[in-house]
Amino acid sequence: MLKLITILESLKQQPRQLTEEEDLYLNALGDELRRANSDAARWRILEREGLTRLDGFAFSDDVLAKLSDVRRAAMN
Repeated sequence: MLKLITILESLKQQPRQLTEEEDLYLNALGDELRRANSDAARWRILEREGLTRLDGFAFSDDVLAKLSDVRRAAMN
């Protein structure tokens, strides 16, 4: 079963092109995140996907900032 965290960890270990299955999965996950009605809901989706930490993935500064904002809003 695919999860965001397994895809990220796999890409971290061995940079490569996404498989078709991974691409479809990430597109569906992106749609679900966009439909979520609050940052708290978005963070719960990311937690479900295993993304409970933000360090160690070399996210760009803008992505890290957005994820941090979403996490902070979810905690309020």
